[in-house]
Amino acid sequence: MELLSLAAKDILRRKAKSLYLLAAIVIPVAILSTILLTLDNADSSLSTLASKFGFTMSVQPKNVKVERIDQIGIVIGEYIPESIIATVESAVRSRIRNDREPIIIAPRLYLRTDIRAGKSPVNSVVAGVDFQAELAAKPSWKVTSGRWPAGESEAVLGGTYARANNFSEKDGITINGREFRVVGVLQDYNASEDYMVFVPFRVLQSLSSREGFLSLVNVQNVSLDRDRNLLSSLVADLNGKVPNIKALAPQQFSTMKYMLLKKTFKFLFSIIAATVFISIFAIFNIVTSVLFSRVREIGLLKAVGASRSQLLAVFLSEYAALGLAAGIVGYPAGMVITYLLDSLVLNLGAGVRVSPAVILIAVASGLLCSLTASFYPTYQLSKIKITDSFRTQWEV
Repeated sequence: MELLSLAAKDILRRKAKSLYLLAAIVIPVAILSTILLTLDNADSSLSTLASKFGFTMSVQPKNVKVERIDQIGIVIGEYIPESIIATVESAVRSRIRNDREPIIIAPRLYLRTDIRAGKSPVNSVVAGVDFQAELAAKPSWKVTSGRWPAGESEAVLGGTYARANNFSEKDGITINGREFRVVGVLQDYNASEDYMVFVPFRVLQSLSSREGFLSLVNVQNVSLDRDRNLLSSLVADLNGKVPNIKALAPQQFSTMKYMLLKKTFKFLFSIIAATVFISIFAIFNIVTSVLFSRVREIGLLKAVGASRSQLLAVFLSEYAALGLAAGIVGYPAGMVITYLLDSLVLNLGAGVRVSPAVILIAVASGLLCSLTASFYPTYQLSKIKITDSFRTQWEV
């Protein structure tokens, strides 16, 4: 306690220099806290957002015949029971830790039929989809004109399909005797969706007399996206236990984005290491400069009987206290920077959460920077002789 009291008095006695050194330590701690908090936000927000640009897993009929595959690459005329939705959701739920984590199930039903629009019939692929689930899983799915369907008698056209057949928003079309109003045209994605007509899933089930059946089930879940082994286990389990279905895990952006995110993490961690390393050298120079001005004080302390170990304890306690204060101040400073960075630049939308782990790292980094930078000059100065402490010039 006496050492701490003496260190505190020394700090207060040299307020300007102490504040200067404190600022030098706070800066790397704040940068470290900012990067770690941003990574934490990225891990919870970017992984969730990025996974929404593609489905994690698809379940389709097993042993599809070649002649059932349409020219745009989808399976027409092969169906699986709608009860598979509950089976898949239960299997996914049993593998994820968070019971509240969303599982998006997007069923589809495909039908090739003639579509009339006041002209010659056009043979087309109609997809019955759950628009709410599709949009929740793929926010990148957009309409270039119009809007998404809000009623059961509204449809959306693929961009290529609309241009090829001179269809546009507000046209009326007839599918299997039922009239629909086109309310939107999809943006082109160089995918099979560009060539389809989209109507509500339940409506197409009724029009095609396929109640209780579907062509495909798409599944999106963040935990499965983040853990390939978990996803592989689920796919193997479904294929082994559920008859007449085939579960697939397509290599889309949804399954690759987390690897990219991890590589970004490694790069940012290297920046953290470089920042701390450079900061230690800067703090070393500041500490050395401060200690230069205290050589005579060290000589006087040795003259009144202070041992080398006591001198080390006093000065290192002083710098440890500054490092601890820098860690405590640096973390909230990092939170403020993270908030401003997220609000003005990154727009991750995760907010800034208090992270006990980052608090401990911030405090530990403050102590590490301060003690690492101050140990060598303090150790060297503790060895000087009383007579040498009154020299005009000397070297550490």
